[in-house]
Amino acid sequence: MTARTRMTLPNFVPAGLVLLLIAVGSLAAWYRATYHSWPGMVPPAVHWCGRDYQIDSTETWAQITAAETRPVRVVGSYPPLLPGRPLLAARFPGQVKPGEPCAMIVYLRTGAGRYQAYTLEGGP
Repeated sequence: MTARTRMTLPNFVPAGLVLLLIAVGSLAAWYRATYHSWPGMVPPAVHWCGRDYQIDSTETWAQITAAETRPVRVVGSYPPLLPGRPLLAARFPGQVKPGEPCAMIVYLRTGAGRYQAYTLEGGP
């Protein structure tokens, strides 16, 4: 008969660390594939209203409000996971329904009074 092996703390810690590193690495890889950037970075593209928007320029709040004819409002956060950054768009009040027009430009808040502008990709 063989002796029972016991999982002691010195044996358990390295195995737990390896599993934790695999889980964190897998989550980071999924995040990169889904949101086109590593966690905490400004993404090169955002997806909103069923459309894709490509990175354009960095603007201030004064530049945004001077250029837009409609009110700019928060339409969500991007990425929609914590901690997400506020995503803003100039649009009519209410929820955007499928098939309705989307904003041509969306803005992602990157700091105090600083926003990254994203322009709509493709045609109608």
